[in-house]
Order: sequence, then structure tokens, then C-alpha cells
Amino acid sequence: MDIRNRKTVEQVVDAIGALDLEPIKFKLMDPEEGQGWSREYVEEMALAYRRFLTLLVKHPETPIAPSKDIDKFWHGHILDTMKYAADCERVFGYFLHHFPYFGMRGEADAAALSEAGRAMGELYEREFGAPMPQGKAAYCTVAAYCTVAVKASYCTAGSEASYCTVAVDAAYCTKGAAAYCTAGASAKQVDLTTRPTLAQAA
Repeated sequence: MDIRNRKTVEQVVDAIGALDLEPIKFKLMDPEEGQGWSREYVEEMALAYRRFLTLLVKHPETPIAPSKDIDKFWHGHILDTMKYAADCERVFGYFLHHFPYFGMRGEADAAALSEAGRAMGELYEREFGAPMPQGKAAYCTVAAYCTVAVKASYCTAGSEASYCTVAVDAAYCTKGAAAYCTAGASAKQVDLTTRPTLAQAA
């Protein structure tokens, strides 16, 4: 728990439970401006997001990483900048930052992301008695943290397990060297400088 926050852990957890997340849900359900999620699914992700914030507060010594769709909910909250800043101050007493490059800075960093995802999965199930919902993202045996594009994923290689998103038809992958992979076809090398950026792929 941040030393600047004079609330008890219980008070912070109660404040997380009281967060008004309806505007974020509204946008995430929009098929054009959001993710096109159903009401049922957005409610599931809202609960998982609250639980993610709760784990951050209750286990500050453990690096954790949410599943891809929980992270998308967090992004949706952050994008409402005025609300997010006010919510952070009211709930935590400080601004809760998001570091968007975790897992991208080489194999050791990707392995750290994988471990943080595994740690969150364990804490989530232990704390709440249910598996952390994965949605479209899931653990995979090939180390990759993927950002969904329309029919592709941008993947960064890591160690033995990490988050991934199933690509519909293709995926840009880096594992040692860059490769463009298509279903049922062999990989071919591509120029690293021509790959889409994360911002383009998101």
C-alpha cells in the first residue's frame, strides 16, 4: 500500500467496490468506439478489473499483470482522463500509473511479464475462489504478449509462457528474428523497420 495513502486497505477496497464504472462500460460496449462487448461480458470484465485493483492494493509487493481484456478495461478507464484522475485520488489517494511497455524490452522483460501474469492468476483464484477470466486473451505455450489487430496480432517473444491473443488469419511475431506467420504457411523474414507499431496494431 502506498505510504501516501492514509486509508486502510479495507477502506481502499471498499472504495474500489464503490467506483462508478458505467461510463467505461458504455464505451466498451460500443462496436465502433469501444470493443463491441456485450452487457454480460462488460459486467464480467468490470468485476475482474475491480478485483485486479484490489490485488494491487492487497499485494503491493507482488508484481502482477492482468489478462488482455482486463487491461483493455483499465485502458478504457484511463482514457476518461478527468474521471480516472479523480477516481484515483478518491480511491487510492494518489494517481495509479499504467506502464505500457512491460514485456516489450527484451526476453528478460517478457519473462517478467509472463511471471507477473502467472502470479496474478494464482492470487486471483486464491483471493476470489475463481479463475481469472481470460476472454480473448489466454496463456499460451509460445511466449508472446500480443496486441490484437483486425486480423493480426503483434507478438513479442519471451520465455516459456505468457499472454497471447489468437490471431484470426495472421500474426506478426518476434522470436529472435522477426517473422510474418500465416495459417498453414511457413514463416518468412520481414524487415523490422516495416512492422506496424503497437499504436498502429492496437
